[in-house]
Formats: sequence, C-alpha cells, structure tokens
Amino acid sequence: MRTIRANWYEYPHLYDIAFGWDPGVEVDFVLEAAARFAAGPVRTCYEPFCGTGRIAIELARRGLAVEAIDLVPAAVDFARDRAARVGVSVRWEVGDAGAWRPVGRIDVLPILIDSFRHASAPGAAEAAVGQFARAVRPGGLLILGLDVGDRPPEVTDEESWVMERDGVTIETAVFDTREPGPAAGTTIVRAVLAVTGDGSPYTLVTDDVMRTYTRASLLDLVTGGGQFETCGVFDRRYDLDKPVHPNSRQADVVCVFRRTSK
Repeated sequence: MRTIRANWYEYPHLYDIAFGWDPGVEVDFVLEAAARFAAGPVRTCYEPFCGTGRIAIELARRGLAVEAIDLVPAAVDFARDRAARVGVSVRWEVGDAGAWRPVGRIDVLPILIDSFRHASAPGAAEAAVGQFARAVRPGGLLILGLDVGDRPPEVTDEESWVMERDGVTIETAVFDTREPGPAAGTTIVRAVLAVTGDGSPYTLVTDDVMRTYTRASLLDLVTGGGQFETCGVFDRRYDLDKPVHPNSRQADVVCVFRRTSK
C-alpha cells in the first residue's frame, strides 16, 4: 500500500468521510448549552476552524445565521458546495481563524473536535481568545472541545475508528507521537488514514503541530483575562446534566464559557 505524506485538510473528500458521523449530537449540545447558559436569544453563530462544514451546515439547517472560516481553501470550497447541495445559507470565509472577526457580534462560537489546538505558534492561542472575546457578545457563549493532558492511565493515546461512504472505506488513527513541536508546549500529532475503494489502496499520513493543555491551563487561558467565565466542563457524551468533576482526570473535554460584560 503506497503512502502519501500530505495535509489531510487538503483532501476534504477523505477528511469528510473520516469525520462523517451525524453532527446532530454535537449540534444538540451547542443549542442546549446556549438555551441553558447564554443570556438572551441565540440567533447567530460563528465557527472558526470549520473544515468541511459539517457543524456549520447543521447549525444553519437548525435556523441560525452562521458564519464559518477555515485556513484551507479546498475545505471551504467543499463546505460551500455541500451547503449549496442541501440548500442552506452559510457565510464562508477563507482565512486565519485566530485573526478573523465576523460581521457583527455573535451569540455562540463553537470549536469542536480538537481544532483549537492548531493555534500552536507562540502567542497564537492567546491572540485567538482575544479575537473570540471581541466576536462574542456579552452573555454569548464560546464552546471549546479538545483533548487535554489529564489522561487516565487506562486510556490509550490513540483514537481509531472506521467510516464508509459510497464504497470508500477509511480507517483512521490519530495519536500523539510524543515528539516535541517547534515551540514550547507543543507536540506532533499524527493522523493516519488507510483508504480503500478510492482507486488503489493507499495511506495518507499527516503530522500536525498541536498545542498541549491540561484542563487547568485551558481554563486559565480562556478566563484569565476576565472576558469569559466558565459555565461548565463536560465530556464527549455531551450531557449537560453530567459535568466533569474538577478533580477527575479526563482526556477529552467540552468547555462552555460565557462572555462577560468586561
């Protein structure tokens, strides 16, 4: 089986299959969190790091006015075409999610499936949080889902799953190589996609520089400036009635923050 070493985000037809599960559970969580924690009605959404548009399109389908951005033109083109096929309107942009500001103030800003860790250059995550604070209105929400370093010993460092669509099967494995990245506090995360049914079988390998967090360091980053307050920390079961205990060791968290009036 041949191996291609490339950026998997530049292969949106593969990335979309690999992450092709129903976004309903994630979008339900976003809307339920908004109903529970946001002050005032929630009508507008901005999704940085939108990828192939899975979450943004479902939020638009549910009736929100959605703006979405990603750095990879191929991913945004894929998302734009998909939105047109299903008949929903999203304002798509190509650009740096950590530097972009949407039109107007936003009610809810979700970043799920670990995307925020891509803000790995020195100062990038801090700058991004500042931009998010400028984008979200007081009383609106920032929702971050990502892997943190508080990993129980029994939890493997590798996540793996299999997805299939239209005769194409992708076995995906994502794991921390434990190789340090170019900046302090970063690591190399490898994604391996074994693809069959798309011509001759092949493997696509991507190495990403990702920032590392503990739950405490993530909460300090977002709330340290006083512009966000923590509403709750949850796991990937997306159950608002079962927050993660502060002293538990949890690898995957979904944090809900509310914009203060500061």
